[in-house]
Amino acid sequence: MMPHKYKVFFHHGDELGLKTKVSKGEAWIDDAGLNIKGPNGAKVIVKEELRKAELVRLCGSLRVIQVEHKGGRLFLCVIRFMIGQFAIGNFFGNGKLQKELSGLLSSN
Repeated sequence: MMPHKYKVFFHHGDELGLKTKVSKGEAWIDDAGLNIKGPNGAKVIVKEELRKAELVRLCGSLRVIQVEHKGGRLFLCVIRFMIGQFAIGNFFGNGKLQKELSGLLSSN
């Protein structure tokens, strides 16, 4: 069965703010772990390196997923659409992706 792919914006780093440059791409979860495909290619964070995935609020309005892994911190947000650095998030999509990540973490 093909994994569900989510349209996302993402940022690797310690903080995410309104002025942070983010990248647009796709994210999906499979047996290997969390896959992210963006403008600079694809990356897999293998499930053994994942530590935590939780929903956090950005600037009091937008929910994003904060992923802690062996290599640092990643912020993900499932989006409805994105123009430049302006994005409208998908509230339910973020919840679904976070639950999939939590399931992957509990299988470690």
